[in-house]
Amino acid sequence: MSFAPSELQQEIAALSSEIEAQKAILDDLIGRRSRAQRNLNAVLDPMARLPVELQSKIFVYCLRFDKDERASRPYPKLAPMLVSNVCQLWRDIAISTPGLWAPLRMEGSPRGDNSFQLYRVWLERSRPLPISLTLEVTSDLSEGVKHIIDWFACRVEEVSLLFLADPHNEYRIPQLRFQSLKKLVVTVHDKKLFYVQDWIDLMHMSPGLLHCTFLADFSGYGDSPAGDFEPCTLLALKELRLGVRSSSFRGINSTILLRYITLPALESLHIHCNKTLPDAVSDFSAFILRSSPPLRCLVLDAPTAEYLYVVPTLETLSLTLSTSDLVSVLETLATDPAFLPNLEHLTCTLKCTRSRGDFEVVVRMLKVRSLSTLRLNILIISAFDGLAAPDEDILVELRRIRSSGVDIYIGEGQQNLV
Repeated sequence: MSFAPSELQQEIAALSSEIEAQKAILDDLIGRRSRAQRNLNAVLDPMARLPVELQSKIFVYCLRFDKDERASRPYPKLAPMLVSNVCQLWRDIAISTPGLWAPLRMEGSPRGDNSFQLYRVWLERSRPLPISLTLEVTSDLSEGVKHIIDWFACRVEEVSLLFLADPHNEYRIPQLRFQSLKKLVVTVHDKKLFYVQDWIDLMHMSPGLLHCTFLADFSGYGDSPAGDFEPCTLLALKELRLGVRSSSFRGINSTILLRYITLPALESLHIHCNKTLPDAVSDFSAFILRSSPPLRCLVLDAPTAEYLYVVPTLETLSLTLSTSDLVSVLETLATDPAFLPNLEHLTCTLKCTRSRGDFEVVVRMLKVRSLSTLRLNILIISAFDGLAAPDEDILVELRRIRSSGVDIYIGEGQQNLV
């Protein structure tokens, strides 16, 4: 049987037309099935029956409960990417929820070029909310990351710089300008020493800072590779933390930074260090006198009473100190009404176990400070190695004072010896 070419061409055209028609019918059936499946999910899934606004809030809470170090990083198994990959409805809600994308943890030198586009899309979805950036630094920042930061700098209110251990790379603190920055946290994990000038320059570029934390060592007693540099005045800074409470690492010479800054609005100051430098007392005193801040909360390691005379505005004081320094502070509280007249909350952590006889000065201090206008409301004394129980007569006195309304805790963990 033979066919003319024109007949075969007509048959092929007809079959092709029929195939396209069947494809259209199949696509329509697939679409109808998908819509029916979504409707069934909405009926069976309690999450789908919630208002969109409530679902959005639940997604944001996923970020708060995720303690993984990769949190807020573009990672498929963590929010927000995890919830946006469940179904189209969740994806639409996630993309339209700026709070999911406002925090971002990014590498300072990512390996692939795709990272830069991903970072940009991520932060675009956060509009119009302020941005919180966590930046992992193992070397100098790449140009792509610098461009991303420049694009969104006007909305960045929180920055955390994490300097991770990398013995093969030498790098300096990146000098980043953030017009709206409110909170800055710098953490150095490799015990790398940075010049004070690096820190001061970083503070100069963030004039609106409210909270600042430097967990690192400072090198050179203020030396800088470029010679002299301009001290920094931050008019809005309310909280400053230097050093870190850790048995393995604290800021060795944290008080050096105080020589080069003036903070007239400071309300809370935390200084943790492994050793006290010869000029630490004078540096601290000069800083307080120069700044004249309304300081209400002070946390110090290895202090003496000399530190504390220059801060009469203190309401909350936390000290880590030796037994002899504790006795000195308590004796001064008991005998000098001009010493910390506004103190309400005192916490003392001893570096070693105290002897029972030292509790007598605690009683003397409390009798003065709890039964007069110099009202001390809370006293906490603990020790790294535990505390020996006070003698019974001392306990009777402490319990009597506690019954007058003073919250007294002496012990370790959940055990209160009083």
